[in-house]
Amino acid sequence: MLVIGWASNDGGGGITISGIGDNTGNIYNEAGSARSTDSGGNTMADIWYAQNILPGTTTVTVTPSSASTGTAVIWELSGLEPYAPLDQTAVLDSQAGTTTPSGASVTTTVPAELIISIANAQGNLTGLASGSSFTADSTVNGDGWAHLVTASSGTYTAQWSNAISGTYCSSTVSFKAASTGAGACDLNQDGQVNVLDVQVATNMDLGILLCPVDLNGGVCNSALVQAIVNAALGEGCSVTVTHSVSVTWTASNSSNISGYNVYRGTTSGGPYTQINTGLVTTTSYTDNTVVAGQVYYYVATAVNGSGQQSGYSSQVQATVPTDI
Repeated sequence: MLVIGWASNDGGGGITISGIGDNTGNIYNEAGSARSTDSGGNTMADIWYAQNILPGTTTVTVTPSSASTGTAVIWELSGLEPYAPLDQTAVLDSQAGTTTPSGASVTTTVPAELIISIANAQGNLTGLASGSSFTADSTVNGDGWAHLVTASSGTYTAQWSNAISGTYCSSTVSFKAASTGAGACDLNQDGQVNVLDVQVATNMDLGILLCPVDLNGGVCNSALVQAIVNAALGEGCSVTVTHSVSVTWTASNSSNISGYNVYRGTTSGGPYTQINTGLVTTTSYTDNTVVAGQVYYYVATAVNGSGQQSGYSSQVQATVPTDI
């Protein structure tokens, strides 16, 4: 998942975010009604997210409703519910001047959640206030971005320190961690298959939600909706979940390169086993032979026209999710 936290510069309080896109075509949605505003500073903050993201995302574009400037902080996250992760959204508008601005509070509904909180303040936020349970992610441009991973349900509030007493606004959202649900048809992983899962499947069919490549072979159409309906009626689940790992690398600067070999191991540092059957002529490879719940380690080598092979590249790690 990618989460985008936006804080406008002074004078941008009247704008909204028209949309967010990236170079791989992920679908972004506002995290509920996450837009907060501060009339005193004429500023705003907002939080958007894209779930089940495609690999290779390198550029994210935020489009405001009118010409405006601001700052975006981007989180890349894993281990969250794949199909209906958003739990809570809260905002604080036009808060009075203070040197210890508190973020909008959220009350989580399940023990394991990830909370993201933003404060767009007049002045200069220097970091989190003493005793805050959150982790500071950025204070770029004098505003605050922070997150917290919870272990129990409750009410959580971030708090920052400001160099001066300034007005502010705040946006906070929480996302549910992935859990063991009621099988592949439990799309929102709440432990049961019902009309809520049918709605998620319908949204995938309509293109409102991105169809995950691991769900039903990456095909989310009316047949998927009917399969979820059947499961909700107690007729069994025919939906399948498969897993794959996509790895990419930078092209070799050496001359006369014919292609690449990809190696995989289950122990950091090797040993590794070659998994491609023929030379890979691009700089990416998708491993479709992975097992749910397993951790893998990948390296690549470059091969020249004479069949000579380079040493291993730097190692990358991939953790395959446990089946739902």
